[in-house]
Amino acid sequence: MLTSSDLRKRCRCTGETPNEVRRQRGGGDPGPLVPVAGPGQQRFEAGMLQAVVRAMARIRRRGHPLRPTAMVDRVRLDAGTVGLRVHDTALDHLLAEVLPVLSGDRLRGVPGVRAHPGRDHLDLRGPDGGLRLLGVTRKRWRQAVEAGLPTRSPDTGPDRRTSWPTAVMSGVLRRLPLWRGAAWLDGVVVGDALELYWRNGPPAEAVAAILTRSACAVPGAAARPYAFRDAVRGVALTEGAEPAGRVDHPDPKWAWDLWLATTAPGGAVHERAVRPLRPAADLPDVWEQPEMRAALALRRMDAVYRLLLRHGVTRHRLATLTGQSPREVDDVLAGGRVESYDALAGIAEALGVPPGYMGLAHDERPVHDQPCDCEHLDERAKRDRFLAHAALVTVGADPPTWGCRTPVCRSNPPR
Repeated sequence: MLTSSDLRKRCRCTGETPNEVRRQRGGGDPGPLVPVAGPGQQRFEAGMLQAVVRAMARIRRRGHPLRPTAMVDRVRLDAGTVGLRVHDTALDHLLAEVLPVLSGDRLRGVPGVRAHPGRDHLDLRGPDGGLRLLGVTRKRWRQAVEAGLPTRSPDTGPDRRTSWPTAVMSGVLRRLPLWRGAAWLDGVVVGDALELYWRNGPPAEAVAAILTRSACAVPGAAARPYAFRDAVRGVALTEGAEPAGRVDHPDPKWAWDLWLATTAPGGAVHERAVRPLRPAADLPDVWEQPEMRAALALRRMDAVYRLLLRHGVTRHRLATLTGQSPREVDDVLAGGRVESYDALAGIAEALGVPPGYMGLAHDERPVHDQPCDCEHLDERAKRDRFLAHAALVTVGADPPTWGCRTPVCRSNPPR
């Protein structure tokens, strides 16, 4: 029999309503409070978790008004189907990270996934399992495709999921709303561990206790919490030796109390701040390649477009992103020059090209000379300054530029 306390904890972990949980569980053997997926489905959900994390990072980089952790506000665990309710303004970002596409010789997205639109949902199915995006209508799917999403799944590509801790990653995906109170969430697989980082929200010790010692624990998971500066928290999850099923030790009430105290309810975003956005550029990361840098420096947009075509970007997608007509894109590919500054700046902004790469950053403020104190620092102080900067970059913070900014300083990084 499901107690009211367990019901509340399940709803906190998954974002479901109490009635949804009651309908799913019925009156039979309760089993784990949060159901466990089979091995194939776990591999699929591990790939989906990586895609969700990448989509959250896209939202942060683009200064989107939506809070990244509000992208998925509900995980519905019906029998045989896992459903995610995704915020409409973040749907294109998520699909761009889920649908597979070849970028040169590298496969981006979840291998083998194909989209199957329904009347009021979108099914994502792969060789190992599937998942349902709730509330995505056929009309919304067509809008996403028109924005330039890849719809043809490549036949081949490397699959790097064999060494992932798939059981832990699947468990985190099914409990993703636990981090709804955080400003952002990031994750990376390091060896046999899944390392999660977030800013603000629940303390790392509370999350570790909930994921390993509560009724909502991920079966067989072990956790090591740690904290950084600037309210950044983290936890490393590994697959332990505990058997699947309910835990026998008392539920950590203190962890739930801390979670409640740091997970304040509220809107994901001020809706008035959400405006129709130009389709975001989901392009391969090619701007640092020597060929691309040379073409950008010469403002040879025909060469830039051809390099993008070589990496799997279609003509229709280029036209959608840049606001050009298909005929204008063809004219550029045929050798037509783009001379207008406004046109070049618009293309650079639409494709996400750093304006300085095309000589368009004329409005950047010059860096004034500053007094140099490097000669008064010993090697230990310099090393500590560099390690602090590297730690902030690792967890996704926005640290100041590392190194002395005085142009005459020998430690000034190359520009």
